[in-house]
Amino acid sequence: MKRILRSVVLVVLVVSAIIFAIPKPQLLNSETTSRAFLDRQGRLLRLTLAGDDRYRLQAPLSEVAPELREATLLYEDQDYYRHFGVDFQALLRAFWSSYVTRERPVGASTITMQVARLRWRLQTRSLSGKLVQILRALQLSRHYSKDQIFEAYLNLAPYGRNIEGIEAASRIYFDKPARDLSLPEALSLCVIPQNPVKRNPTTTQGFAALKVARDLLFQRWKARHPEAVRMQSFFDLPLQVRPPEKLPFRAPHLIAELDQQLSTTQQGRIETTIDRDLQRLVEQRVANYVDRRKKFGITNASVAILDYRTMEVVALVGSADFWNTSIDGQVNGCNALRSPGSTLKPFVYALAMDQGLIHPMTMLKDSPHRYGGFAPENYDQAFLGPMLARDALIASRNVPAAALQSQLAKPGLYELLQAAGVAKLQDESYYGLALGLGGVELTMLDLLKLYAMLANGGQMQPLRFLTDAPAAAEVPASLSPEACFLVLDILRDNPSGVRTLLPGQNRSGLQVAWKTGTSHAFRDAWAVGISGPYVVAVWIGNFDGTGNRAFTGRKAAGPLLFEIFTSLSHGQPWQAIGRLKPGLLNLEKVAMCADTGDLPGRYCPRTSESWFIPGVSPIKVSTIHRAVSVDKQSGLRTCRPIPGRTELRVFEFWPSDLRSIFRQAGLSLKNPPVFDEDCDLDTQSRSGTPPLIQSPTAHIEYRLRSETLDREQIPFSAVADGDVRQLYWFVDDRFVGTSKAGETFFWSPVSGSFTVRVVDDHGRADHRSVRVGMVPDREN
Repeated sequence: MKRILRSVVLVVLVVSAIIFAIPKPQLLNSETTSRAFLDRQGRLLRLTLAGDDRYRLQAPLSEVAPELREATLLYEDQDYYRHFGVDFQALLRAFWSSYVTRERPVGASTITMQVARLRWRLQTRSLSGKLVQILRALQLSRHYSKDQIFEAYLNLAPYGRNIEGIEAASRIYFDKPARDLSLPEALSLCVIPQNPVKRNPTTTQGFAALKVARDLLFQRWKARHPEAVRMQSFFDLPLQVRPPEKLPFRAPHLIAELDQQLSTTQQGRIETTIDRDLQRLVEQRVANYVDRRKKFGITNASVAILDYRTMEVVALVGSADFWNTSIDGQVNGCNALRSPGSTLKPFVYALAMDQGLIHPMTMLKDSPHRYGGFAPENYDQAFLGPMLARDALIASRNVPAAALQSQLAKPGLYELLQAAGVAKLQDESYYGLALGLGGVELTMLDLLKLYAMLANGGQMQPLRFLTDAPAAAEVPASLSPEACFLVLDILRDNPSGVRTLLPGQNRSGLQVAWKTGTSHAFRDAWAVGISGPYVVAVWIGNFDGTGNRAFTGRKAAGPLLFEIFTSLSHGQPWQAIGRLKPGLLNLEKVAMCADTGDLPGRYCPRTSESWFIPGVSPIKVSTIHRAVSVDKQSGLRTCRPIPGRTELRVFEFWPSDLRSIFRQAGLSLKNPPVFDEDCDLDTQSRSGTPPLIQSPTAHIEYRLRSETLDREQIPFSAVADGDVRQLYWFVDDRFVGTSKAGETFFWSPVSGSFTVRVVDDHGRADHRSVRVGMVPDREN
């Protein structure tokens, strides 16, 4: 007897030594896990497969529903927290029943032993395999707490099909995290691991077997929790289970890119900024719109929605149909480099406002002009003459925009695009003045960032696609909040020209500040708008660059933009100015002369209120409308009023450059009357404004070539007052010729320094210095 006791003690000591000597193993194996891409509210957008083609997610014990934890212990191992990983009494009972009496096979694996089997993939049907399982269970119990081992079990247990772990099972079958499982759902899942093939909940037979096991477990549960009897009706209802084939596949373009970009260490739950409801809505709107417009050749579209307050992209549709190969549906149009058309013009105007070149009612010129070898043209191949800046932006005229861009100082539009992170920019000289007219390539996401800057008062911030993305560092504002407000105030007056209400919706007063763009050869149609908390960008086109005359921003992209905003606003009267409050900005609203865009003079016939930036905007009193004394009989202008013979009449004195533009645009103006011949020249010269020389340009030396000296000419031009008919040109007090107001005189130069002077037919004058040099003869 003593010998047997010594043997038992020796075995116990040896086993104990082995257990304590075995090093600490990893509790979970090193296999990769799935990525559960979640929306901003934690709802599943897409669940990827792990490296071994299994759905596998990990969840801490605290993130598992208490009912499931308790039910699992009740079903699998009631004494889990009382034994040391192995229940030896249960093992003896199982051995006796299975191998001695052979009544029936009985299992006695504790949760710890099951973790050992799953962790090391053990074959435990043989005695040797069972022994290894027991030793591994003791090893785990030596190094890990009960909660840690229980957590590992819930993350390793098979739940049918290729699903591993409670979190993956909960997400797939019930579309919710494990912490939110109801009691019927929890009890359904915890009986699967004992027989995951037979109790597969996605088949009719498997669900029937699962229900039998679950109902038996529920009886045991009620014995422990009598109050649960009121849940019986829920257990009698059919359980709605989703198979893996029905997993959501939302925002596929964004998820595919994030899946490629994330590091291998970023697994498990990936919380994106996407809103699943908005994503589904936009996907439906795009699909329906393309289907309705396919008769016009519209087969594809991309849309992105940004919450500019947080810079989170809440919806992104890269194409009209991800699975349609005929339109290259898996290409992400939101990341494609495309010509933006006229969508960059608002930033040219904003920069011009910040640099004191214009205010919303500054008069601009829509007339032919050449800048070296570049002569911008308008979409309609026509010119509208003088236009207010706000009207030129709304009408998207190319010529005024190019003229403004040519006057911008640094930093200009190019630097603004650099600050926005536009990729693959060429040198600025490569684009020239075409930069603001669509001559550069950028992405829809670039446009979102730029327009969000307007809504955020000039603050450029990066886009966010993940909720845990680090906060952006403070950077200097690219535009002033005042310029941003003025541009948005103009763009919200841009008429939609589309039916903005969907069937069954009430009129809501939705306000959108928006801009369109159409690229060369009708390859891209754009519409970008701001309303409420969102910036929405819409692109219509073909990924292969095929053009279509139907691809215009206003007619192709605009309607979809307004359909989306109408759906987003849910009938609320959203505003389009973002966070900008004019009362808190350096802005003033004053009455302006509606015809000229300047402060109204005494005789301005009508006014219109407009904003300007005090101390920055170029403000002057309009002198276009003037009252002059006119002879009642002859209709000639007199030098002074004569009671009974003359009367005051108001005429428009447009300067010669604008009169010329009116003529080019096909608009006729009534000329002010000429002076009566009795008026002396001194009296005439004191009226109106003197001419202003535009050419020759000051501070530039003109260079002549001797071999072409007889053909060299320098243009002389000046802006003259509205009553001027003729200009007289002098070089160093020597009369050299005449020109009509608004026309150019060409002078044949010689080398030297000269003073050029112009005198109008009322004796008013201007002068400018000019230097002419000779280019040295080229050596033979």
